[in-house]
Amino acid sequence: MKKFFTATAAAILAIGSALPSQAGSFQDSLKLMDLVKETGTQVSINSNSFDPICKGKSGYYQFEKGKIDLLAVCRDQVNVKDPNELWETVAHEAVHVAQACNGGAYFKAQYHPRMLRELRSLAPHYAKMLQTYRGDHQLSELEAFWAELQTPETVISMVKTACFSN
Repeated sequence: MKKFFTATAAAILAIGSALPSQAGSFQDSLKLMDLVKETGTQVSINSNSFDPICKGKSGYYQFEKGKIDLLAVCRDQVNVKDPNELWETVAHEAVHVAQACNGGAYFKAQYHPRMLRELRSLAPHYAKMLQTYRGDHQLSELEAFWAELQTPETVISMVKTACFSN
């Protein structure tokens, strides 16, 4: 059954909207990757330049129950020595892990217009990229792009709430 996090979602949106966006440090990225590993998801800093999934992507999350559960950072596309670039990729993909734990979108639909307004204001290139997605995929990407602009505490809380709360 899909879980909705009404109180948590409202609190996270309020915090996220009130604070300036802050990229995470290397320590924040490592902490988030460790948390993702605790969900049972494999985490890979992919160094294979022949990985066809990495072509043109900073990272990806693949999940098929009983077959694959993988968060990958595409080393050919991401400067892993840049803490901001690494954080944004890990945060984005970690939200997809939270969505998998949740069985769908993390936030209720009523919050998505606010998130889109925030993206249009703070990261118009992300808002434009969203136009290339359709349906539920567009909503999952909206949440993931939005998360890139949030504090490490917010993204970590999302994963904890979705994957470790009953």
